[in-house]
Amino acid sequence: MGQTQRNKPFHSKYRPINLINIVGQDHIVSYFKKALKKERITSAYLFIGKHGVGKTTTSRLVAKVLNCSNASRDKKYEPCNNCTSCINISAGCSFDVYEINAAMNTGVDNMREMIEKIQLSPVNNLYKICIIDEVHMLSASAFNAILKVLEEPPKNVVFILATTDIKRIPSTIISRCHKLRFLPLSETQLSIAITKVIWLEKGNITNKALKHVLNSSKGSFRDALNMVDMLMTESKNIDQKTCSFISTEVPNSISTLLLKSLLLKNINKILHILRYLEYKTWTESSLIDQIQSALTQCIINNQQLYSHNDYCVNLWQLLVQYKSLPAGNSVIGNLIPDIISIVQNHHVQPNVRLRNNKKLVPKIIKMKVRHDY
Repeated sequence: MGQTQRNKPFHSKYRPINLINIVGQDHIVSYFKKALKKERITSAYLFIGKHGVGKTTTSRLVAKVLNCSNASRDKKYEPCNNCTSCINISAGCSFDVYEINAAMNTGVDNMREMIEKIQLSPVNNLYKICIIDEVHMLSASAFNAILKVLEEPPKNVVFILATTDIKRIPSTIISRCHKLRFLPLSETQLSIAITKVIWLEKGNITNKALKHVLNSSKGSFRDALNMVDMLMTESKNIDQKTCSFISTEVPNSISTLLLKSLLLKNINKILHILRYLEYKTWTESSLIDQIQSALTQCIINNQQLYSHNDYCVNLWQLLVQYKSLPAGNSVIGNLIPDIISIVQNHHVQPNVRLRNNKKLVPKIIKMKVRHDY
């Protein structure tokens, strides 16, 4: 029996090979191109942003541009991807580009080994590039070792530090770097990028399924690509049914219906939906995320909500509170009485009678519930 063929994951298959192809980070690309044009490259950069928005990809492309023999030939300052330097960096075998994942190399010995290597002049290139991913995972001793080099960097050495948690990086390190913040991708940017990948894979996706992917990825291009990769294993034509079957996220149609019922203060429908969700295996936190995000957008865009603004704000505060709960807490069971309490405190519609719906109303909501903000 032959070995199963292994497909290249989408986040690797469609990794940008030019700066201009990086999605959603135009300000970063523009900054580097101006720095290259004016020859104002500094010795240390700190890339800050959530996972999957292009920090590592940009680091590698900057390393390519700095050492590409043809990058400045046409004044576009893009890697040619054909010269020896570009090919070696792409293959991960360049003698002048060091890439370390600090999550797996946290100790001072790993840093000292890298520092020893960069003391020598570049072998075949103009710059030596040190890329340290997840730099916030380094130990205190490792940070001290890097600090000494950042204070007096060797000639033609560029450090690129990437992190998803800047709070865990010592201020002494931060103050010696040029800080560049990578933004989560907008829904429009993600939609265009994802649709293009699906088209290249000769597939299709419905609007509802696309909305589901956008909600689940939360601005991370890598997360979105991984989800599309997984969904296309089931079928080249992605629809809401495929998403619901494979994904653990609450379908967007359900969260939209619940938000509509909440805004109408329709307790009957609210309870129907919440009790339905209790018996599903979807991730409960995704429901809170979706409703809170949609409600925020509603408050910003819909002028009619001003007529009961206090209710919307109280509801939004409740969702924020539940969003901050640690993973593993039962969300739906605790959310029901709190939701009912807020609706009742803001004049429930007179035609809603809780007593006539004993089977639908959990016993817990008959108790007096107090919610502190």
